[in-house]
Amino acid sequence: MYRALRLLARSRPLVRAPAAALASAPGLGGAAVPSFWPPNAARMASQNSFRIEYDTFGELKVPNDKYYGAQTVRSTMNFKIGGVTERMPTPVIKAFGILKRAAAEVNQDYGLDPKIANAIMKAADEVAEGKLNDHFPLVVWQTGSGTQTNMNVNEVISNRAV
Repeated sequence: MYRALRLLARSRPLVRAPAAALASAPGLGGAAVPSFWPPNAARMASQNSFRIEYDTFGELKVPNDKYYGAQTVRSTMNFKIGGVTERMPTPVIKAFGILKRAAAEVNQDYGLDPKIANAIMKAADEVAEGKLNDHFPLVVWQTGSGTQTNMNVNEVISNRAV
């Protein structure tokens, strides 16, 4: 998760871009967004019902009102089995939230920017408290290692933290 947030931070410069580099982003009511941002940088603010995210296999439509991303959508496509009653149990998701908070605390002790660590911890707390349960659509029928659920949690926490 730390690496993902670092990559995100690198893709969104903290300095103001020159006026010539700014362009109006669709779905942001004409708000200016640097032209050098990735095409999905304004994804959470879009007026459309879906945002476009990318993974190794191409682009995917992700619901705008969800914090999960392309990996979670791909998993729901690959594992079309079960249903709402067979989703990953809430206690498992809450445990991931506790784990991710602990990881953020330890990484802060080892040099992670406190602002980033606090954002991750706040988002992880929301997961651990069950406040974001509707952002976890995966069923228990996966490949067995839990990779998809781990990615689902990472996407939700990182997007919520941002």
